[in-house]
Amino acid sequence: MQMFSLNFLMYTIGGVWMPIEWSSNIAKLLYNVFTTVVLVLLYFLMITQFMDIILVVDNIDDFATNTLMFLTIVAVTCKATIVVVRRKAIINLVQVLLTAPYKPRNEDEMTIQTKFDKFIKSCSIKYSLLATSSVTGVTVRSVLNAMQGQLPYRVWLPYNFNISPMFWITSVQQIITVIFVTIINVGTETLVFGLFLQTCAQFEIFESRLQKLVTNKTNKLMKNKIRYLEHSSPSYARTVNVIFNQVLFVQFVGSILVLCTSVYYLSAHKTLSETATLIVYTICMFVQIYVYCWSGNEVILKSMSIGDAIYHMNWPSLSVNERKELLMIMLRSTLPMKFTSSFLITLSLQSYSSVRIALILCYSYCKQIYPIFCINIFLSFHLDLKTIILGI
Repeated sequence: MQMFSLNFLMYTIGGVWMPIEWSSNIAKLLYNVFTTVVLVLLYFLMITQFMDIILVVDNIDDFATNTLMFLTIVAVTCKATIVVVRRKAIINLVQVLLTAPYKPRNEDEMTIQTKFDKFIKSCSIKYSLLATSSVTGVTVRSVLNAMQGQLPYRVWLPYNFNISPMFWITSVQQIITVIFVTIINVGTETLVFGLFLQTCAQFEIFESRLQKLVTNKTNKLMKNKIRYLEHSSPSYARTVNVIFNQVLFVQFVGSILVLCTSVYYLSAHKTLSETATLIVYTICMFVQIYVYCWSGNEVILKSMSIGDAIYHMNWPSLSVNERKELLMIMLRSTLPMKFTSSFLITLSLQSYSSVRIALILCYSYCKQIYPIFCINIFLSFHLDLKTIILGI
């Protein structure tokens, strides 16, 4: 596909996106096997980490630190599964942008589209470089742990991994899985970010076409064209929200839990050696949420700017019926287009600020409140789940 080529390339490397231009049945078969292997690795790591939390962890600090990685793996596994399951819907969504009325049809609209395409690609590259540096540091640490006789990540395994061959096989498997986790994570975040901004591009193209229709008011089909253009951008935005709704829900729930747990751990541990990695991890979580909220906020602002754009057009020269059509669009623009994380959060800078304020308050009182909450949850559910699983 011409659009989002970098994003889909990351998906392809991550094993969840077979290029649509492939025609060889052998190549398709091999890639499907590759996709299955990647998904098995993700689910295996997720399940074994969950079992470690339930069966092995016996103190609140281990519970907090192990939960951080587990929630991240859950979010990425959900992203990978949704991309694979909804592949056709994603292809159709991107193809829509390459057909009328979404496709640019003159030089001015091409300029608008190119501006957004370049910005999306630039941000995707920068975000990918940030993630690459992060996963490089994590991989180096994982290799050092393995060389010291420790698994890179704590898991519960149904076999004895202390035997040399099994230990190294498990260690390599975990390192490779985390690399795939990073690639899929970055691919999803930059793709959703790009789709959000493409909604802004559609609103800007809509403004440009509306301006030309008002200027060239001799067009007899103006009324039909206005209605056609008015419904195109909201329809695209709704489709984006439907496809990635569950991804956004899992991402925000997971990120908020991770940030709360990080705040508790950082407040309870003062030395840099204990908190350095977690500080970087917490910053990454904030950046992750900010990417979604900022791009969602841009859609809100762009959809609300339609009314102002119409007001500054030469609308007094139009007929009464034509002005009524523009008035309907202006009234519609007072209800901004919003992307939501299911029913939980509207993606906007206001929501991001609310999360930050809540975490600051949590940090101020977490020594008295959050440990008690965690301990109660830990004691209430951990032993019960362990009893159910072991059957004793």
